[in-house]
Amino acid sequence: MKAFVSISVLAVMLSGCAAMSVEQCKTANWLTVGEKDGSAGYESRLDKYYSSCQKANVVPNQTLYEKGYQKGLGYYCKPESIFNEALEGRGDYRVCPLEKRETLRPYYQVAHEYYQANSEFNRSQSDVSYYLRELDRKDLSVKDKDEYRKRLSDVRSNQNYVQLRYQNAIRNLERFKAEHGLP
Repeated sequence: MKAFVSISVLAVMLSGCAAMSVEQCKTANWLTVGEKDGSAGYESRLDKYYSSCQKANVVPNQTLYEKGYQKGLGYYCKPESIFNEALEGRGDYRVCPLEKRETLRPYYQVAHEYYQANSEFNRSQSDVSYYLRELDRKDLSVKDKDEYRKRLSDVRSNQNYVQLRYQNAIRNLERFKAEHGLP
């Protein structure tokens, strides 16, 4: 029974790697699929669809996919969209057409820098809280206590840099938003 369960779990995990199920391949509207991929800011996923749909003996319609993909990129490759995606740690302006990239790059960069600084700041705060909680434990060995003190010291010594980087990122973000009329 265990072997059967393991094989079943493995099959489910491997099918999760596929870009599309056999049924999805058979019923796909390739124009819509391309448009969704483009509007989500993905790089073209057509090669993945070819691989996935091969099992269903379905060949994706490249012309329709590419047409939809370009339409979707039209929605995605706008300054505010690139900016908002980067604020969430997603997306990339480099999927956009070359002629738009230079315009979009600053929107991506300032938002992405803020995302990274914010993530680092939050991680630093979380690390300090974790080590302080651990150091309060009564069952902690002397060796572990020394190790946590060292790690806490390392995090704290880096906190000024992290804090400064975070504050600069906030200032840059707010200035950029004001200069570009972003909410």
